[in-house]
Amino acid sequence: MTMHDTRKKIVWSAIILTLLVLTIIPATRTPLFERHFFQTADTKATAYIDQSLKNAGAAFLLARGFNAVVSVFQESELQLEPAGVGVSLALGQALDPINDLVERFSWVMLASLTSLGIQKFLIEITPFLSIQVLLLLALSALLAGVWQTNRSPIDLSQIGRILLLSAIVLRFAVPTMAFLNHQVYETFLAERHDQSVARLDRSTRMLESYALDDTAEQVGAQQEGDNAGERQGWFGHAQETLSQAIEQGKVFFDVKTKFAAVKRLTQEMVDTVIDLIVVFTLNTIVLPLIFLWGIFKLGRLICGKGRHLVKKTD
Repeated sequence: MTMHDTRKKIVWSAIILTLLVLTIIPATRTPLFERHFFQTADTKATAYIDQSLKNAGAAFLLARGFNAVVSVFQESELQLEPAGVGVSLALGQALDPINDLVERFSWVMLASLTSLGIQKFLIEITPFLSIQVLLLLALSALLAGVWQTNRSPIDLSQIGRILLLSAIVLRFAVPTMAFLNHQVYETFLAERHDQSVARLDRSTRMLESYALDDTAEQVGAQQEGDNAGERQGWFGHAQETLSQAIEQGKVFFDVKTKFAAVKRLTQEMVDTVIDLIVVFTLNTIVLPLIFLWGIFKLGRLICGKGRHLVKKTD
């Protein structure tokens, strides 16, 4: 080993050792690796995920509210007897398909909220893993590799470079993923999300307006009138019976109209809920997994160089 090589190793060792000490000491690590650039990346990523959490939570609560209204209808049944013929209408039966779909949507939203919570946790933990774990290991390996002899079967300098690159990738992986998700959402999914949420809210209000309480009251009033008619003579009773038949026919027609409206609303709601499922599945589950798959492929590319770590000895 020449004097020039020795001086070169000493210089590199001093640089790496200085970085190693600066990384270990909290007072110097914070200014180096928690500067405005790093904080901005983490803050924006957290803001993107918080907004997604807010959207997912609002949609989840709205869907559960719609499901509650559907449940009320499914438990409701009205008995009408126009012209002496018993008719049983259960409006809830028309809502069975959308009720099942909303239940599935609730599970999708729970998975989306869980995924977003994990992403937010990763933003908090990746600085520690990348800087205080991988970077320290990388610098230690690089320092040992400077003084490594050619007879060693493992190239510590190469291991250090791989760990250093892995630390950089890990440090910015989740913020980049959050940024990409946000851009895709704003470009392709935001309008569909807003329209679907508005339709879901409007449909819930419409469904609530189709309540049968007023109809039930009309039937009860007719029954009271029927009891009063029994106390009249045969002529008054006949008039009361005819009047009640006409009124019950009107009530029956009103309920049938509501029944048809609920069926149309159900068909519209299927498309709305499916749109929301697509939006949240893509934005909170599929795209993050695709990005993680890209990280995995990048990691395999890095690890593929591992076959060069073992040197051939003479």
